Amino acid sequence: MKILKKLQRQNTIKNQLRRGHMSITFIISLFIFIPTLFIEYQQTIKHQDEEMANYLDAQTYFFESWLTERSRDVHTIANLDFVRSYNYEKSQTFFQDFKEHTDFADLIFVNKEGIIQFDTVTEYRRNGTGFDVNDRQYFQVAKKTKQPYITDIIISKVTKQPIIAFASPILDEEQQFNGVVFGTVNLHTITQLLHESRVGFLGHAYILNQDGILLTQLESNKNKKSTNEHNEDVFTQNYMVDEHILMAAQDQSTQSLTIYKDSKGEWVLAKNKPLNQGKWYIISEVDMWEAYTPLIKRVVLLAICILLGTFYTIKIMHLITKSIEEPIQQLLKGVGKVEQGHYDYKINEQQLAPYAKEFQELCSSFNEMSVKVKEDTILLRELSITCQLTKLYNRRYLIEQGEHVFHECVKEENHCSCIAIDIDFFKKVNDTYGHLIGDEVLKHVAKIITESVRSIDIVTRYGGEEFVILLPTTTLESAEKIAESIRKNVEEHPYNMADQFIEITVSIGIAEYMTARNISTFYELIDKADQALYIAKERGRNQLSVYVRTDNLA
Repeated sequence: MKILKKLQRQNTIKNQLRRGHMSITFIISLFIFIPTLFIEYQQTIKHQDEEMANYLDAQTYFFESWLTERSRDVHTIANLDFVRSYNYEKSQTFFQDFKEHTDFADLIFVNKEGIIQFDTVTEYRRNGTGFDVNDRQYFQVAKKTKQPYITDIIISKVTKQPIIAFASPILDEEQQFNGVVFGTVNLHTITQLLHESRVGFLGHAYILNQDGILLTQLESNKNKKSTNEHNEDVFTQNYMVDEHILMAAQDQSTQSLTIYKDSKGEWVLAKNKPLNQGKWYIISEVDMWEAYTPLIKRVVLLAICILLGTFYTIKIMHLITKSIEEPIQQLLKGVGKVEQGHYDYKINEQQLAPYAKEFQELCSSFNEMSVKVKEDTILLRELSITCQLTKLYNRRYLIEQGEHVFHECVKEENHCSCIAIDIDFFKKVNDTYGHLIGDEVLKHVAKIITESVRSIDIVTRYGGEEFVILLPTTTLESAEKIAESIRKNVEEHPYNMADQFIEITVSIGIAEYMTARNISTFYELIDKADQALYIAKERGRNQLSVYVRTDNLA
């Protein structure tokens, strides 16, 4: 018994409202938080992807242009007359001056046997003259293809530093191979170019080749001093990226963001793009915490707002439920009685005296309202479907019932006609005699129309001085007869106003479902009748016009 009583106490309106409100608040909060979190996450990823893609596009365009310009510079030098004619003195002076205004670290002249004639790095007595570069790929490619060539990372025989070389063949007058001019660029220069061209990008970027060797310097190995960079094995060891980064760069099956640990062992969002005809890759990376910080801030702020809103809403709800439990029960009981048809049911207002004034007024109003509900319900239905002036059905009734009648005619393959009637020069009647007399004329015409049709016909005041009659199971010929009868009766029965007669005529448009092939709906039937009415008015009024088919009005 104690358990049963406890359950009954818990099952009050107050407790149900509290539990219901808490559940609804939790569900709403959940449905707000989860989609918002998902949308914010997608937007963050999309924004980061677009930002990194734009950055890579800009960097790719910049470096491709830079590579093309440097290659063109070397090619132009190789085609100078004094270079082609082996004028070493003039060439060396030109090389030295040209290097000072470009990104090249060294410009080197190689004869056709693959021996360096001079370079621009050191003094003449200590320069690279005499080095044999016949085994270098750039020399062999230039010799075989006679085309410019850009190398991958190599160790310079002159400077003993890692470089990128731009080579172009020297061709004699018969276009035969006669040596090579090549310019070298230090990796520090490429790193500096990459840094200077980075605008508005929060992450970092670097370039590597297909073997995973860096062409630019990472933050993690900036402090590494390689005193033996001339040793290719040591250089490769210091400038090689992790295998998973290289594999991610080589995987072109997806263009979306990639997540992995960078050289520092930190998780990053990464995106890459091929460079230099696919020989290199430019990679941009953004620390995941840095990328997701705006998302985390927005999510935390949203969660705090939801928690605060939930807390204060529950507190307020608890206060409200204390004062509305009994009035709600009384109102619900009264509503239930009215719903059952007891329209004269009244709430005991004395029982609601301790509660809020608004509830007392609401219950008092309910008592007054319940008396009127029955008659108002009946009257409201009548008012909603009839014109109070003419006592005819209104447009709403025509739409509700007319469409049903029309569909029944279509289903039974019966004729269905529509007559649209407009009082001629009705505005003149209002202007001459006033609107009160105009209303009397409307009632007069409505009476004549009602007396001229059958009981199955639906007569409506469609609006203003226009009337519409729906005639089920009525052929066009029969509809014309009825319409002519209406027109004639109106014309022959002017409105009598204190021994003064007001002459009245009407224009009539007629449409029939089965005659006009382009009428397939009830609304089209009304529309075609209205079109015919317009033609009747255009032809001089006080006459009929029949819609037969498209562009054919009789």
